[in-house]
Amino acid sequence: MAHTFRVVSFGYVNPGEVFLVPAYPPANSGAYVSAKRPFIGADCAMVAQLLAHWGLEVHLIGNALGDDPLGHRTLELLRQSGVQPHLPLRAELRTPFEVDIADHAGTRTFFVEDNRPVWQSLQDADLSAIDGADMVYVDWYVGEAALRAARYAHARGVPVFLNVEVSLQQPMQHQALIALAAYAQCPMSDVHVHPENPFAIAEQLIRMGPRVVFVTRGRFGALARSQDTLLECPAPEVKVVDTQGAGAVFSAAAMFGLLHGWALDTVLRCATHTASRKCAQASLLVEAPNPVMAEPCA
Repeated sequence: MAHTFRVVSFGYVNPGEVFLVPAYPPANSGAYVSAKRPFIGADCAMVAQLLAHWGLEVHLIGNALGDDPLGHRTLELLRQSGVQPHLPLRAELRTPFEVDIADHAGTRTFFVEDNRPVWQSLQDADLSAIDGADMVYVDWYVGEAALRAARYAHARGVPVFLNVEVSLQQPMQHQALIALAAYAQCPMSDVHVHPENPFAIAEQLIRMGPRVVFVTRGRFGALARSQDTLLECPAPEVKVVDTQGAGAVFSAAAMFGLLHGWALDTVLRCATHTASRKCAQASLLVEAPNPVMAEPCA
């Protein structure tokens, strides 16, 4: 009987909606919405939905939600997607709602409610679902809660796949968290005004302890760095429809390949091509990574 991988995703969770516009409007202006779609974010929730869609057993540990219609609906949609949510509902909380704007240039802007009691509830999340997992995904932006989850997983021998932002301006930031990760992914926007050297960022990350690091670069593709290997993969050209969730698709595809024991170049090209396919469609869900369909990396 084939082994069914069991993974856990950890981070902030909240429902929302994506509005697709041809171009992002200037201030004091507006734009017609060409399409819109519901979603459950943030990255950890999108990673969970993708991996469940691809047939893995997936548990999602996140913050509490309100014991309100939106909170109940969020849990229902997660279960329908195959995800097993570990999100308590509390009467004193109100489930927040997020709005994201995505345009055809690849720009994605998000508006998240500042609901501190909801976000702070993640500090007390029950982590026991991590026990016995094959891998755990952790978002760095949840602060001390991320460190707590990574320590819990590390102490139990569960490899951590960390989504983290690293800057050469503050090279040691998040060092304690990165040192606990077996795999780390750092996004670099291809629209940043002052882009940093992705190869230097990969070197900085690998020195902190992970076995493998990935640096994603939007339309410029991605890098993978292990202790003895550096690989670069260009992104295939696609007609951009919606880039919201592309980083989460890359993470999920990389985890899928790593769990299946694929070679690093195969993992990199499949993650890059799967994320690019997502950008060409409005829906988050794409077909599972396929080594046969992706072109070799450089």
